Amino acid sequence: MHDLLGITSNGFNYTAQYDAAALGSIIWAATFRKDGIYRGMRHGRVFDVSDLSNPDIKLAVMDDIEEIWVKEH
Repeated sequence: MHDLLGITSNGFNYTAQYDAAALGSIIWAATFRKDGIYRGMRHGRVFDVSDLSNPDIKLAVMDDIEEIWVKEH
């Protein structure tokens, strides 16, 4: 399990965890806050990452978190 901290393009802070899953995919779960107030949680899966380096996997997870959260808010 890997920990991840970030900020979305629309200003929400998030803490996330991700880990390897079946068939070369990564599962993740993130909790979002704005101004320190809890605003929600999302989870997802990134497929076809078995050939990526660890830094590239981290970026793929961050991109997926961004896409999932920002398109809803």
